[in-house]
Amino acid sequence: MTSKKTIEKSKLIKLLSTFSSLEWKRFGRFVQSPYHNTNQQVIDLYTILKKAFPFEVLKELEQERIYKKVYGTETFKLSKFQNLCSDVYELASDFMIDVHLDKEKRKKKKLLIDALSERNYELFRGASQQLIKEVETQEYFLDSDDFLLLFQINNNLHHHLENDTFTNKHIELEQTLMYLDAFHEDLLTQINAEYFSNKNILNQKKEADNTNKNKLKNIFQGITDLHKNKRTELYFKLKEIILNEWDYLKTKHKVNLLVHLINFSFTNELIQKEFKHTEALTLYKIGIRDKLFIINGKMRDIEFINICIIGFKYESEDWSINFIETHKKYLPKEVSTFLIPLAYAYQAIFQKNYKQVINLLSGLKPSNNLIYLERIKKLLIRAYFEGMANGNEHYKTPLNYEIESFKKMMIRNNKISKLKVESNINFINMVKKLVHLYTDNSHNLKQIQSFELLLSVTNPLTLKSWLKEKTIEMKNAASI
Repeated sequence: MTSKKTIEKSKLIKLLSTFSSLEWKRFGRFVQSPYHNTNQQVIDLYTILKKAFPFEVLKELEQERIYKKVYGTETFKLSKFQNLCSDVYELASDFMIDVHLDKEKRKKKKLLIDALSERNYELFRGASQQLIKEVETQEYFLDSDDFLLLFQINNNLHHHLENDTFTNKHIELEQTLMYLDAFHEDLLTQINAEYFSNKNILNQKKEADNTNKNKLKNIFQGITDLHKNKRTELYFKLKEIILNEWDYLKTKHKVNLLVHLINFSFTNELIQKEFKHTEALTLYKIGIRDKLFIINGKMRDIEFINICIIGFKYESEDWSINFIETHKKYLPKEVSTFLIPLAYAYQAIFQKNYKQVINLLSGLKPSNNLIYLERIKKLLIRAYFEGMANGNEHYKTPLNYEIESFKKMMIRNNKISKLKVESNINFINMVKKLVHLYTDNSHNLKQIQSFELLLSVTNPLTLKSWLKEKTIEMKNAASI
């Protein structure tokens, strides 16, 4: 059996192997700076390689293993992987050039200070103080080179023949010696850190992996029990455990667990009774915050539309619109053309702006996507019905057309499950009866009550809550 190919001997690893722990931190800031890099995959590869440093475990350097962590389930492409490694190498090279240039600039300033010390004391002192301030207030943590430079400048200031005042101040002398001590301590710290890191990295990794595997195993066992027993209290217990361990979970596990919790919150009667869809919205917001629903630069349509629907119903419109506008670029092109109008149609239905629903959805036919065609049909039926119920008589003809069109779609298409077909056919029949009751000017209370009874025993039935809502409106009107 051939071993899997690694990047152990690549020029990227050879270069990154020279980095100290401090340089890794600095390089991380460099990579994450939009000025130097805008490629998220480059950041992902940096994070993976930083965790794998000092590159002793070859398994962590396997090409396909790294590719899967960066690109998810996408099929491995060697050329794409090599290009990504090349991008990181180029960034690492730019980073080293920047570090080198900074050091060269300071060397030039140090040479200038040395030259001024022999020519003009005032200029020498001003340039020295300016460089001391520059080094002490730099963006990054001070390292051994910085401490050595500070010692040299302060030492030269202290012993300059024209600096009698400075020479007599023991505090300044102690500060100068402190920089020399800090130089030695920083070197020792780096040496010890690398030594212990190399010595313990395998054992620590094994212990951490075993602990995390056991925790993850218990969590997923809890998810299995949750779906099996349908216990609401177990849901909240699991949710708390998962969120407590959130920072230690891998991205793929976060997505998986979040979807399980969201699905359970949708289907559990007790949660729906108390929280409706706000519980799912809370979980969706966590996924949005951590960008869990964006995989390889794409967002699944089901998460997108569900978040839009729940957002418009239970969150502010500004929040929901902002979500659409910032996330629509992640939708696959083949669904974005009808999914965005559909999302705004749900906003209009909640606003009771039925004309807007019709304007957005009329003529919209998602090719080869029965799920969304079904949603569009039901929204149009609702919009035309509401318009008719509010006195727009011209809505009755298009309503009947949509009802018959939806019925044909259900009967003729064998790709839809029997349960869904039955549920939608029942919906169509109930809407027809509802239309008859609404157009009957007598508003006979007994007929309405008979319809209400039929509604309660009809199963399966989609949009049952909306049908109940219309029935209550008719009963109230008939009782007046």
